[in-house]
Amino acid sequence: MAEHEGENRNIPVAGSEVSMAPTKGVKASGEKTFDVKSSGVEAFGKRVPLGQGFGASASGKHLLFKGKEGELPIALLLLSFLMALAILFYVLLSTTDVLYSDYIRLVNSYLGNPFQLGDLLQKDILTRIPLTYFFREINRHSFGYTLIFDRALGVLGLFLASKPLLLFMRKKQLPFSQQFLFLLLFYSLNKWEMLLNGSGYIHFLAFSVFYDYFYALDQAFSKKSSLLVLSIYPPFILLVAGPYCLAVFLSCFALFFFLALGKKLWDMKGTILLLISNGLCLFLYLLSNHYAVYEYAGAESISLKEVLQNHLLFVVKFIFYGFSSMLISGENLEKLLRDGAIQGKGIVLIGAFVLFFYIFMTLLYLWKFFASSENGGGKAFAMRGKEGLSSEQGQEEAKNQIGKSSMAAENSGETFYFGLLPGLLLLHGLASHALVFLTRYMFLKESYAFQSRYALQYQSALLGAFLLLFLWKNENRTSLGQKSRIEQKTGIGEQIRMERRQRTTQGRLAFCFLISGIFLLGTLWTDSSEWGKAMYRREHYERMWSYSHDLSAYSDEELEDVFEYRHGGERIRKAFAIWEQVKKEWRAGR
Repeated sequence: MAEHEGENRNIPVAGSEVSMAPTKGVKASGEKTFDVKSSGVEAFGKRVPLGQGFGASASGKHLLFKGKEGELPIALLLLSFLMALAILFYVLLSTTDVLYSDYIRLVNSYLGNPFQLGDLLQKDILTRIPLTYFFREINRHSFGYTLIFDRALGVLGLFLASKPLLLFMRKKQLPFSQQFLFLLLFYSLNKWEMLLNGSGYIHFLAFSVFYDYFYALDQAFSKKSSLLVLSIYPPFILLVAGPYCLAVFLSCFALFFFLALGKKLWDMKGTILLLISNGLCLFLYLLSNHYAVYEYAGAESISLKEVLQNHLLFVVKFIFYGFSSMLISGENLEKLLRDGAIQGKGIVLIGAFVLFFYIFMTLLYLWKFFASSENGGGKAFAMRGKEGLSSEQGQEEAKNQIGKSSMAAENSGETFYFGLLPGLLLLHGLASHALVFLTRYMFLKESYAFQSRYALQYQSALLGAFLLLFLWKNENRTSLGQKSRIEQKTGIGEQIRMERRQRTTQGRLAFCFLISGIFLLGTLWTDSSEWGKAMYRREHYERMWSYSHDLSAYSDEELEDVFEYRHGGERIRKAFAIWEQVKKEWRAGR
């Protein structure tokens, strides 16, 4: 996608979970063994789900279905699948099967000659995303190389990326309303460029791997399991991600820095191996990128130092314009600018609002993260190291822990309630904002920052911030049954503290409604406007299709303008000739 920057943007250029394993006491004098489980403590003869402290009803009525924490959220996955189908319908409605833009380069580079294993031994192979060779050959020999196949893969990748996020929300027992809002944000059409540009399919598949990796780290942290097996993720990411891998590796380095700072490292051998795996893969990508040659249209010959010294206003606008696109899509921002409804300062203010939201949730997360370290984090319910406790002692210890503090649930388990996934998403999204600037500053166009092609990268920060927002809102809520049990076991001082915490719940609820409402309105505006433009986008593709029937009748300038490829009409004609030959061979082989 970095090879070509088109001017016409109607068509794109290419605390966490407590351990699932029970911690058992020791049988004493014929008594039954006392178990402390991940979902809570069995005390007073009743099961007290941990999620009750965070807005989960005892009966689980707010969930779409009941079941164990480890189960897949089938109903929500079905809802996610239906949303993905709606996205696919939008893609098919908006496009036709015709080469353009980045596909001109891809066809000229890869379809002119049969695939050979030597193609994978080029010095810059990691920048070419090796896994695309596999999918390209499937497309070529099974479908005659159609863009529809690539676009469908992109939607599939988007759906797969939702699975680890839904699993995380399931384990945290978020209410259905919050999960539904999260899916609306996740499937926003602010990513229309990447969705319609079939060559971007691999990036959606890459993000499904990123989120799986983040979720696996979160679960390993939650259960204090080994990190050794996770070392296979970085090499696989290297094969599927291309330049997008940089933000992932940098986020992981930052994660382990904070884990070490908070004294939360648990598997030193696994940590060292995982850091070596991340570092080696990062080095290999940078080495491969050193040999890559990129085609940029419209780039200025200017260094980053010169930009920072002489174009500071551009830098400020670029940064805030990028953040603003997560609230209002780039297309709608451009329309507002054209109509004079908003000026550049207004977009900067919108971006500042989004950035403030991110910073607030980041600081909140860090505060909770380090506070859980100071409070002993995983000592509330884990009961590890107390193997000699009798059944009676274990039960009494559990009762005392419930009464000690309303913060016990937050700090329970091996880590803390918020987990690692939201923090990783925030790190990844913010790193992506920085990398987009570092790879696009040479164009000196602040409007590049809010282009739809970058929404997929930016979105990680938004998803992480909303997960934190929901978890923060839910953490102070306690069920009536749990509250009455706490009151029975604690003094008046603790009851006063509980009342104060309950009063803050109203403020959190108001803040959550405000932020959710603002971003929901922005998402609905984006979606409605994009659905309204679907037929106009299709007309643009149909115009390209009509031109492709007689390319010799048009000048190079006309072809470059229609097909959005600024590197000569001859390359365009050559690409269509190769494509037609591939289709003939496919039809002959059927």
